Order: sequence, then C-alpha cells, then structure tokens
Amino acid sequence: MKQDYKLDILIVDDEPLALRRMKALCSRMDNINRIDVANEGQQALDLLAQQCPDVVLLDIDMPDISGMKIAYRCKNSDQCLGKNPEIIFTTAHSRYAVEAFRIDATDYLLKPVKEALLKEALDRVLQHKRREQINQPKASQPLTNDHWLWVQDGNAAVQIRSADIGWIIAERDYMRLCLPDRTYLVHEPMRSLLERLPPDLFVRIHRSAAVRRDFLRDIRRKGRRKYIVVENNIELTIGPSHLEAVMRATNR
Repeated sequence: MKQDYKLDILIVDDEPLALRRMKALCSRMDNINRIDVANEGQQALDLLAQQCPDVVLLDIDMPDISGMKIAYRCKNSDQCLGKNPEIIFTTAHSRYAVEAFRIDATDYLLKPVKEALLKEALDRVLQHKRREQINQPKASQPLTNDHWLWVQDGNAAVQIRSADIGWIIAERDYMRLCLPDRTYLVHEPMRSLLERLPPDLFVRIHRSAAVRRDFLRDIRRKGRRKYIVVENNIELTIGPSHLEAVMRATNR
C-alpha cells in the first residue's frame, strides 16, 4: 500500500482562538499537506468552490451560515469541484450529533477538542483516502467491512462498525443495535435505518427485527414457530411475511 498520501484540510470556525488552536493541533500531525482556514461560513463556501480539501474541520454555530448548511453543501459534489470532502464537526454542543449522523459525518468532536481524538479522526480519513487511491472510488467499494455508523452514547457521539452489529430489535420508536459487548439505541424507523446500512449485510426477519446475514445459518422450528438463535441463546422469531425472504437469503 502506498503510504505517502497527505491530507488537505480546511478549518472553519468563527472564534479566532479556536481557529488558531485547531490549526496548531493539525500542524503537529503527520501526513498533512496543506491547512486552509475560514472564519465565516461564506468564506468557507468560497474556498470549497476553489479547492478540493480532503477533510473539513467544521464548527456549527456561526453567525452568517451554520456549519450544518455548509456540510450539506459539501455533500453536493458541484460545490467542491466534484469531490465530497469528509466532515469532522468541532463544536461545543452535543445537541447537533443526531443531525450529524444523518449526513454521515466522519466524526463529531466536542470542544475543547482533544489532540488524541483529532488525530484518530484524521487517521481514519487518511486510511479512507489511501484505499481510494490504491483500489477504486469509495462509492463503488463493498461496504461490509468499512462502513461506519454514528450512534449516541450518553452525551457523546461514537462510531461503530456496521459489520459488528449482530441484530437490530425495535423498541417502540427506537431501534436497539446489538453488538457483542453492548447495545445502542437509535431513534429511527427500521426501514430508514436498514437503508443506511450496507446492502445485503442484514436481513429483515420480522417487522420488529433484522439480523446479520451470517446469523441465518441456524434456523429452528418449534411447532409452527420458526426462529433463529443468536448470542446468549436469545431467540428471534421469523415473521410469516418475512419467511420467504429469509429462505432466499439462505438459499433454501
């Protein structure tokens, strides 16, 4: 693998001290090619229209154009010369985390940003860019192993690997994502959540449950009831209307 890829960064923050601190932190990182700064939203949009940064470190609360609006514009390839820079939010507020998840931000760092967390986020961007450079465009790569999902963990936002989710259970208006070591609640309908996950990784087995495809090896029957057993002997019922899809998924 080629190891010499260097990142172009755009830092956007209307607070001079925060802007200088973030630039100083980035300057100490390895594999950084260029650092540009913008102290207002419109200046950031102008720079995005002229350049193609790999990543935008983006404050949210700004007086002219909010960071969220800039992030949505970044998702429009016409804004950034045909490239979609990765977004790392840097903000003093946790209340925007859910919206950040929905636009697939790379990370959500709370101020004052810790150097170790910033390095971790930039390293993740660097890994993505190296894979794109060596292999093929990100949009056409298989997502099974490299797709990450933002979830809320108390007042913090964390990323989990989609392939680590074993099964998903509906709990009223929430979906519980079950991983080997813990679970997370996501406030989102099952259908839209599955649309955001990698295709063919999960199979919906019931109106209130979906499981990772490799869990479908062990289908059991008790009377008329068909079910699968996941970790810790948890039984998940296969709904009658989903049985045919489950059978197709297991080539039965």
